Amino acid sequence: MEEWVSVSFAQDQDGRSFRQTRRWSAMPKEEEAKPPPTLIERIEQNDPTLKELAGFGGYGYHRIATALRKNATITSFKLSNCQLGGDRDEGCIYLMQALIARRSSLKRISLARNFIGCNGAAAVANFIRASQDDPSIYHSIRLDLLQNCFGDEGARVIADAIADGTVQDKAQTIVDIGLEKNRIGNEGLLYISNMLHENNTLHTLRLGKNDISYEGVMKSLVPVLKQNTSLRVLDLSGNRHIGDLGAAALADALSFNQTLETMILTKCSITEEGAKRLLQALYNYTSPSAVLEQSNHTLRELIVCQNPILSTSFVGHTTFLRDAIHWNQQGIASSRIYKLNSFLMSIHGPRFVHSTNVPIELIPKMVHKIWRIDKSIDAVYSYIRGMPEILEI
Repeated sequence: MEEWVSVSFAQDQDGRSFRQTRRWSAMPKEEEAKPPPTLIERIEQNDPTLKELAGFGGYGYHRIATALRKNATITSFKLSNCQLGGDRDEGCIYLMQALIARRSSLKRISLARNFIGCNGAAAVANFIRASQDDPSIYHSIRLDLLQNCFGDEGARVIADAIADGTVQDKAQTIVDIGLEKNRIGNEGLLYISNMLHENNTLHTLRLGKNDISYEGVMKSLVPVLKQNTSLRVLDLSGNRHIGDLGAAALADALSFNQTLETMILTKCSITEEGAKRLLQALYNYTSPSAVLEQSNHTLRELIVCQNPILSTSFVGHTTFLRDAIHWNQQGIASSRIYKLNSFLMSIHGPRFVHSTNVPIELIPKMVHKIWRIDKSIDAVYSYIRGMPEILEI
């Protein structure tokens, strides 16, 4: 800061002279405000606050892809409606190559609504294979490919890439994949089902609003669901040709599957017949053995709204459906107890279980053991009332 001093002589009212000193300083000029860094600069300079890239900020995919090769901070890419498809999917190819080159951790990639075709799907498959080569960097990736247009062929290359991680004993990095609105038919479902045979880490599979019918569900998906132990969420909504035959096949799968927690079947043309089969899969009350061994005890959410289930005769079953879902939410052991208790009370009234003086938590084990010896209902109730040594299970 600069300072000036001025000395002058003046006279007072009596005519006496005196020296007058004045001091003043010049304030420094304010520094001109720097413009905020551009999106490209933030990406290249690894801005620690930039954890998510949502769109390209007016830049072309070439510049963004080039900048991403220098970045190690972004872990989430929400790139919906970024025009990555078309022109042989060049935008998607550039982006995937950049993500492979950067070799930095990421958790989510959304390429929804980009109208990506088969070339783009192949680029995504290359990224999946690259991620499986280095599990120390890539793990638990959520991949959203909603509303593109790669069809069955794109489904094949992506499913093959995910399956390769298991076949070649590599890391399996994709845990959640969304393939809604991609024109995937029964052929594409076959490729995806074959992948599920090999994969043991995928917990969410979304196939809504495709061209999947009951034939594909019955032939490809159901055999896999009976054996799969990793899938937790399955979305088949909007596949209008699944119908009652597909619902019945899925119900058969649920009788064996004990890991699936959510199944979404909205707008699948399911009527009362298909709904009853799904109910029976959750609570098979034909016998004590069926209650224990042939009922699903893990499904916590079954969404069947916006289907033509209009018959008043099914209204009475909705209580059981609601109860079965509620019981499943309590855990497998509690589900078995509640369902068996409901079964016994439905036959002998609400006072039966209490009249035996048997702790409710013991009844499933007892019934299961007795049922192997004598499959008559009378024998089961006789053992329970008699309080034999079977209580020592």
